[in-house]
Amino acid sequence: MITRRARASRVKLLASAPLLALVTLAAGCGTASTPPSGSGTGTRPPSATGTAPATTPASPASPGSPAPVPTTTGGTITPGVPSCSGWPSKAVHGALPASFVPVAVLRCVSSYQTVPGKGQWLAETLERADTGLAPLIAALRRPPGQRAPGVMCPDLAMVPPQIALIGANASALIPRLPLDGCGIIQQQVLGALAALPWKPVSVRLISQVQTQAQVGSGCTSMVEDPFLVYGSPRSSPGGDVYTTRPASLRICVYSSAGTNASQFLRAATVTGATENVLLAGLSGARGSSLCTLPHPMFAVVQGEGARACLVYVELGGCHRVLRYVTGSTGLMGLSTGQASPQAVAVIERVTRPES
Repeated sequence: MITRRARASRVKLLASAPLLALVTLAAGCGTASTPPSGSGTGTRPPSATGTAPATTPASPASPGSPAPVPTTTGGTITPGVPSCSGWPSKAVHGALPASFVPVAVLRCVSSYQTVPGKGQWLAETLERADTGLAPLIAALRRPPGQRAPGVMCPDLAMVPPQIALIGANASALIPRLPLDGCGIIQQQVLGALAALPWKPVSVRLISQVQTQAQVGSGCTSMVEDPFLVYGSPRSSPGGDVYTTRPASLRICVYSSAGTNASQFLRAATVTGATENVLLAGLSGARGSSLCTLPHPMFAVVQGEGARACLVYVELGGCHRVLRYVTGSTGLMGLSTGQASPQAVAVIERVTRPES
């Protein structure tokens, strides 16, 4: 049985999930995840605070193209409380009465959006649908489900979609969403919402998640310092970092912030002769995995391909390399290698912006 306290805890966890991806250290072999872009599904991230609201100038629309969506910057997001620009603040809450005939429906959606030239943002989008409302109205008027004896309910919780129905007289109603026997929003409601022809009405950019440089680089905003997380793995005998040379190497450089998540600084992609020098410089053996010298920065290096292993390079300190060891049974864990001065120089040279 799901208790009310446990359900509330899971709702909070689900709402926090999008931002947790920013600070998790990518482990194993694979591409580090970044926050997804798009219109979202109504799942709301945790509270975030931006700057004071300010209107973002819209670029002129070309002939025949849709008018630009009004966009503002700033504000906050509170889970479960719609704060989209234009949301009907005086809407009443309750069941959908037979006398109320909606002519439109609004929804407030939180998502990550990539803004051309401005990077990726946590945003709230107000969307509107004016046609095809009959299936949604029918679904909202369904009776609540009853839990049958002996039925086991799934151990999950759902953040409800934030919707408001608009009547012919411009009145607004936030409808009570019918639940099934397990206390979850009925699938008929969710399916009807997903099928509506939504159009954006307004966008509020809450806070920047990635700069334009980060979006272009493919690097995550923040990662934990691997040399603190993984400690001192066994010493590496050295050798090729990759059994098959990748077509290119992506380098993401981060500041070392101790136990806090490290901030992205800069990035670059190398190929050809530069890549050869870097790979050779990361293949060195190391006699001792220990190091008592601090490092101000570190780099995450990854070869092209979704399954290419990550390699971590200490920039400063002892110039250690954390790399994955492979054997006949596959990955065998991390080992501590040594970066050559030439490899560190390549990373510094290619990632630093021109002065």
